[in-house]
Amino acid sequence: MHSVTPFTPGSAVVDLCDVVLRREGWRAYLGALLTAAPRYGEVFAGRFAAMSGRSSRDVLAALAEDPAAAIEDLAEVAARAFDPQARAAELEEHDIVQVIHGGPWPCAGGTMNDHVADVARLSDRFVPWAGVSLADPAAAVAEAVRTIDELGMSGLSVIPFLDGVDPSDPALDGLWSTAAERDVPVWIHSGQNFSSSPMAISGPQVIDALAVRHPHLRMVLGHGGWPWVLEAVALLQRHPHVYLEFSSHHPRTMAAAGSGWEPLFLHGSRSVRDRVLFGSTSWTHTQGLAAVVESVSALPIAPDVRDAWLRGNAARLLARAVETVG
Repeated sequence: MHSVTPFTPGSAVVDLCDVVLRREGWRAYLGALLTAAPRYGEVFAGRFAAMSGRSSRDVLAALAEDPAAAIEDLAEVAARAFDPQARAAELEEHDIVQVIHGGPWPCAGGTMNDHVADVARLSDRFVPWAGVSLADPAAAVAEAVRTIDELGMSGLSVIPFLDGVDPSDPALDGLWSTAAERDVPVWIHSGQNFSSSPMAISGPQVIDALAVRHPHLRMVLGHGGWPWVLEAVALLQRHPHVYLEFSSHHPRTMAAAGSGWEPLFLHGSRSVRDRVLFGSTSWTHTQGLAAVVESVSALPIAPDVRDAWLRGNAARLLARAVETVG
């Protein structure tokens, strides 16, 4: 057993979604993302440019000319910009706990899940969740069981658009049953994506069908389901085991008129107040993690609601998951 130190809930801010990796982890992550969905190179060209000191045009030209070499270079840049040891110190300084997500892709002799579990041993502020591929249902179950039992991971992550698989496909029922039986929450990329897969592959109707068939499966809508925010709220109202977090969307943009997040501010202060969670995916923002947390104060919600979103809701979710796995 090579378990990680379990999270102990308290008053800390909880970030439900980030990517904290060393160079080989960034290589696996960016390789999977930019190979399956190369348009993300355009979407994040500005961020890669800012990290590397080059122009967006140069980043895009490098990706077009030699994608493998460009990904290798970007992995080096990201590793320098987001050092796990420095992140652990930042979490301690600002009293933040982060769920860091793995993946099924090969990485340094294992998978990215092994890599993320190793990173998580740097600090009990890191809570590692294992990423599994939906492309092979049997392999997904095996990896889920391995990472929970051997690595001590307390949650799972899936990205349907990378696999090109509808998560409500009955062929995946074994995976969802395994997670439900073990009471392990599953983070599902929801809403918009920039791949060739249909945008609705993680849309409200798909998640609703999954929740109906597996009423005890705890799911977290990653990235909040935007642009289907009203439908996401309705999902939470229909299914008491469904949550959402809004990582990769900056709170100040969310608070702007016409952002589409207005239903969350209304219903997230009332009927689904206890199932809205904070998430960052901090590398996608120009600000540091602590500044993104602070910007949640810009959201048009009451202080007690903001505290629930930042702390209490996720603390209960994680405490239950760790207790189940432990």
